[in-house]
This record gives sequence, C-alpha cells and structure tokens, in this order.
Amino acid sequence: MTDDDSGAQDRRETKAARHLERARAGGEARADYDATQQATEDKTVRLKALRLAKEKADRA
Repeated sequence: MTDDDSGAQDRRETKAARHLERARAGGEARADYDATQQATEDKTVRLKALRLAKEKADRA
C-alpha cells in the first residue's frame, strides 16, 4: 500500500513541477512580448519625431 501511495505522491509532485515550469515559461514569453512591443512603440515615436522635424525643415 505504501508503494501505491508513493507512486501517487510522485505523480502529484511531477504534475506540480510541470505546472510551475509552464507558468514560468509563460511569464518569460509574456515579458519578451511586452519588451518587443515597448521597443516597437519607442522606435515609432522616435521615427515620427524625426519625420516631423524633417518636414518642418523642408518647409523652412
């Protein structure tokens, strides 16, 4: 009977470890996605400012 209990405990621990690993990987993926989005926004703002400055200089 203790073998069955031990096996069940091992399976529960393995399942919990897999769950934690997936959650950690998901968090990392989300952080990467957010960082990429922020970099894109920053670049867009910078390029727009450059474009507007060039247009203003061209008009002058």
